Amino acid sequence: MSLRSRSRGAVAAALAAVLTGGALAGCAAMPVAGDVQRGGEEVVRGFDPGQIAFGPTVDAEPDAIVRGFLLAAQAGPSSPTAFSVAREFLTDRAAESWMPYSRVVVIDGVPQPALSPDSDPTSDRVVVQANGNVVASVDERGVFTDEPAGSTQETTFDLVRQDGQWRIARLDDGLMVPSPVFTTTFRVTTLYFPTPDHAAWVPDVRWFPQQTWRTNAVEELVAGPPAHLAGAASPVLPVGTGLAMSAVTQGTDGSFQVSLTDQISEASGPARGLFAAQLRATLADARGEADITLSDSTGPIVPPDVDVPERPRTPGMAVALRDGTLWNVTGRTLTQSELAVHLEGLDPTALAVNRSGDVVVVRDGETRLVRVTGEEPTELIEGLRLVAPSIDPNGAVWTGDTGGPLVVVTPAGDAVSLDVPWLEDRTVASVRVSPEGARVAVVSSGADGTSVHVAGILRDARGVPTALTVPVTVGASVQGVEQAVWQEESVLALLGQEIGGTVVFLAGVGGLAQSVGGLPRRIGGITDPVWLSAAVGSGDILAVDAEGVLHLRQSTAMWPVVGSGIELAAFAG
Repeated sequence: MSLRSRSRGAVAAALAAVLTGGALAGCAAMPVAGDVQRGGEEVVRGFDPGQIAFGPTVDAEPDAIVRGFLLAAQAGPSSPTAFSVAREFLTDRAAESWMPYSRVVVIDGVPQPALSPDSDPTSDRVVVQANGNVVASVDERGVFTDEPAGSTQETTFDLVRQDGQWRIARLDDGLMVPSPVFTTTFRVTTLYFPTPDHAAWVPDVRWFPQQTWRTNAVEELVAGPPAHLAGAASPVLPVGTGLAMSAVTQGTDGSFQVSLTDQISEASGPARGLFAAQLRATLADARGEADITLSDSTGPIVPPDVDVPERPRTPGMAVALRDGTLWNVTGRTLTQSELAVHLEGLDPTALAVNRSGDVVVVRDGETRLVRVTGEEPTELIEGLRLVAPSIDPNGAVWTGDTGGPLVVVTPAGDAVSLDVPWLEDRTVASVRVSPEGARVAVVSSGADGTSVHVAGILRDARGVPTALTVPVTVGASVQGVEQAVWQEESVLALLGQEIGGTVVFLAGVGGLAQSVGGLPRRIGGITDPVWLSAAVGSGDILAVDAEGVLHLRQSTAMWPVVGSGIELAAFAG
């Protein structure tokens, strides 16, 4: 069920812009007395500080009515009465038809409503406009999209007199949300869907209102993977299964009660067990996996234990090339590797290593990929200007060529070209497969500049890639991206451009948690990086700078030096 379909639910799934000033709305003070209340309940939740709204004042002017409406709508996600106060600013018909969460636009700054120059304030009908610079948007299913720099949103409000007072008679569905408000009122939530072989979880980041995030998350799990993961991840329950109740509630034992429609009876025992595991992973919080109680109209459902898919994680240690020799990178220590590599006569310009650490592939100059482990070096593919290789969990080597398709070289040595319509007329600069092998991050350039896309990988019964899904855009605000690597389950480290040189950014696939507005953020502390690699799970980032110095970023903003004279470094993938 989409957020939009819950338009008359107990709690709204979106919010409007915060506007400064005005006497039409106010906010509550932080409580400093009274009994401590138990948190975490989804059905009953009080207002958040600063989210209490007031209705319209008598004889307010049109621009003040719009300002008050936007302030009142801000309280919707925190209020048990949803948008009831905000609807007081609307005519009866508008209040009935307005769909506040059909699309949420996240804006930079605060819009200031103003009367249209063509409006006559002495008439009975006027127009008020509010504009904003859009940095992101969220659709009715909670899917976050970075918007290109320079995007704008113009919202028009038609006002009429109702019983002598100005009220909004017509407005666009959806909301404009200042970025600081968005990340405090919406909760970033990771849904987990299994790969087709049920071996790994595929993460899918959404943004749901704080008040109802668990209910929204379960609805979306039941609905199945989104378009960009369709086929790369699998639905678990039979088509038609839904929530039998309008909310996920918390029982007296602390477990979350999930009541499903009777279609659940069509699911096999293993499917029920997998769905329970899916719920526990998705509804987890800082305390760990959630306790779940399933039921249908006949009573409780006791799912069997199943093998739980693994979370995406980069295994093993990193390796580096220095003076024609392979080195292991363990924390801040370099030790010479015992793995024999054949680099004689080669010009390594890119490096990749497989999950088990026993296969190393380099790009020789710009025209060849060569496997340098084994009894002798083996050429995998030759081209005009090959993209740096990435090795997926099945051992296939991914690359691309100038003006050509993406190419995957299987462990058997077969080169498979992928027909990717959205890459037509674009030049691929970087390709990186995620640790679970269900997604790929692609950097490409075209007439519209450089873009970063993440798509699902479709595979045949042998696990050989056959196609990519329609992608989502990541990090649209980052300019001149040259390389993208997986740094966390749904986070990419980007090598981008700013005035003065290259810099490192973190960008979320589906929005970045702990970042204002879910937007990419710059990672300072290193000068002129030219090559990146990262590890999902630890979050470590290795960067080689223009002077051949290898830096490591772990949990802090510091980039301590690991070693010098380094040509390349790579984690598995």
